[in-house]
Amino acid sequence: MSKSSENAGKKPLSRSLRVYQKIAIFFVIISFILLLFVLYLSISAATIKITPVPQVVSSETSIEVVPEAINDSQVTGYVILESFSQSRSFALPEEGAVAQEGKAGGTVTLINETNSDQALVVNTRVLSEEGILFRLDEPTVVPAGGQVDAIVHADEAGVTGEIGPSQFTIPGLSASLQEVIYAVSVDSMTGGVEYVRSLTEQDLEMAVLELSDEMLEGAKTEIAKNVDTKTFDGAVYNLEIIERVSDTEPGTEAGSFIVSITADVTGVFYDSSVVEQYMEASLQASVSNDYEVVEIAGDGLQLEIRSIDADSESAVLGAYLDGVAVVSSTSDVLDKERLLGRSPNEVITLLESSALIEKVNVTFTPFWLKRIPSLKDHIKIIVVY
Repeated sequence: MSKSSENAGKKPLSRSLRVYQKIAIFFVIISFILLLFVLYLSISAATIKITPVPQVVSSETSIEVVPEAINDSQVTGYVILESFSQSRSFALPEEGAVAQEGKAGGTVTLINETNSDQALVVNTRVLSEEGILFRLDEPTVVPAGGQVDAIVHADEAGVTGEIGPSQFTIPGLSASLQEVIYAVSVDSMTGGVEYVRSLTEQDLEMAVLELSDEMLEGAKTEIAKNVDTKTFDGAVYNLEIIERVSDTEPGTEAGSFIVSITADVTGVFYDSSVVEQYMEASLQASVSNDYEVVEIAGDGLQLEIRSIDADSESAVLGAYLDGVAVVSSTSDVLDKERLLGRSPNEVITLLESSALIEKVNVTFTPFWLKRIPSLKDHIKIIVVY
């Protein structure tokens, strides 16, 4: 068959078909362009990293600890007040003093395991297991089934009386009673060699302070015995000295002296998690809406007892907490509406003009973008601290 007859067998497209064909191609191209545009919109994004100017913030308030909290300014807890008495012998420091032999002394705990009180007169002998004899400074009564602290001094002067913790018998009692009425010491005896000089008010003040600290440590354990410390795991204490007595007046030449104090010790117990949450909320509330607290100070929450009502078993605590706040992601300064369609330089200039912001960095996806996307959900703002 000839070539001309083959061409004659093909029918040309009609005009209407050619029009439809062009329209179809046009729609394919438009659809492809729209697809590219949608893809562009879906992947285009800007990440803005903010280095804020940190601000130190603090909150100071009062919290009432009561048996049963009924409002937001109260927390449930225990308030316990007890009285304590304690005595101790103190040796004067060597500096500026003249050394001379003295009678070593210290505190012993007299223990009575019988069912009757035992009275002991002044100068009652107590004999250490090392064979060193001491005598009671004052008369005392050891309660039945109980114990009492007393001051003793060695019968003879010199360093031989400076013994360590020991157990003592009371030779003046019958052999059978010596088994159940005896004494123990937990601290070493001191003062076998005394450094004599004039006692000063500062010596007394330092001794009272040291004895108060020692008393408080023991009182903490005693007071907490009746508290559920698993639930009420936070505690703050206060010691108020009611009476202080020294056996030696300031200005007197001495090598050692005895100080006795009586004090009221108050323990306030609370749920630490409740108080911490309360103060963290108070700290956040103390800053403006432009800030958010991002860090609590390393020394944490500070509490002190401001007042006590023993009758109602309540107390008012002074509470202080500080930390660091930075610009909040919800601040008007970081409103994404302000950034739409802007160039990176415009964004940096705009944001760094705020006193809340130190530095701004802008990155794009894809990297060739020149302006912030026009959709807010394609903008990611990160505050880096």
